[in-house]
Amino acid sequence: ATYDYTQENYTELLWFFEGFTSYYDDLMLRRADLIDDATYFKLLTKTFNQVDQAPGRLVQSVAQASFDAWVKYYRQDENTPNATISYYTKGALVALCFDLTLRAEGKTTLDDVMRALWARCQGGPMAEADFAAVLQELGGRSFAKEIAAWVHSTRELPVKKLLAQHGVDMHDDPAQMAQKLGLRVAEAQGTVTIKAVLRDGAAEKAGFSSNDEWLGVEWVDSGKKGGTLQAWRLSKVDDLPLLLGKQKTVTALVSRDKRLLRLPLTIPATSTTARLAVKDAKAVAPWMTGNKT
Repeated sequence: ATYDYTQENYTELLWFFEGFTSYYDDLMLRRADLIDDATYFKLLTKTFNQVDQAPGRLVQSVAQASFDAWVKYYRQDENTPNATISYYTKGALVALCFDLTLRAEGKTTLDDVMRALWARCQGGPMAEADFAAVLQELGGRSFAKEIAAWVHSTRELPVKKLLAQHGVDMHDDPAQMAQKLGLRVAEAQGTVTIKAVLRDGAAEKAGFSSNDEWLGVEWVDSGKKGGTLQAWRLSKVDDLPLLLGKQKTVTALVSRDKRLLRLPLTIPATSTTARLAVKDAKAVAPWMTGNKT
């Protein structure tokens, strides 16, 4: 293949070229003993949550994200988290799923697949068919179903199940307030600015919009005689639990295009974020060290 590097080049393989590289970025630090298991799984936790907390993962496959890189990934706007997924982070999780699946089946590893691909393509251009062929050759079966599900569809990746098979538990921790509400914000000098409103979140249902300045919250405290209006200035989203106490329904005060708006906001009862932790160090060791068993 030949490429004109003065023009945009379109490919569906950035999930492999960039995503698999991202997977090995962190894993090689562990294998070189530059970080320990706990640090590695903090990095992997971050990658998992970046994908899991992006509604766009249910809209766009990682292959589509690769092809659309020039028109979406490099031209991001306030709706990007809802419309697309990163081929870096989800690609890294796809690599993880292939690696752990191959290790569980016991015939090969992703390390072997990568070396065989290098030899097959002689360090030059490769196609998805090359990846599929090497997987089948070394893995002893076709991985067409996995490629279709993990690369070309928006189905959830079996990360939790595969990690459990290799001695790693996924715990549910309470989410930070911005994630709980379905918001991405910027906080500076006591001002909260809405950067993105995530699909189907409490903030979207309340009517928040990107570029809103969230000024404060108010509600009527019915527990006090006659009902007392409570109103508080907001400088950090994580201050909400302290301000609200047990109050779950409030009015959010926002500034939008010089207008002051009151938005009816309901605080979700629960929202979680993932945390990975080693349960069986012996089961994890071959993966961390690069051995097969």
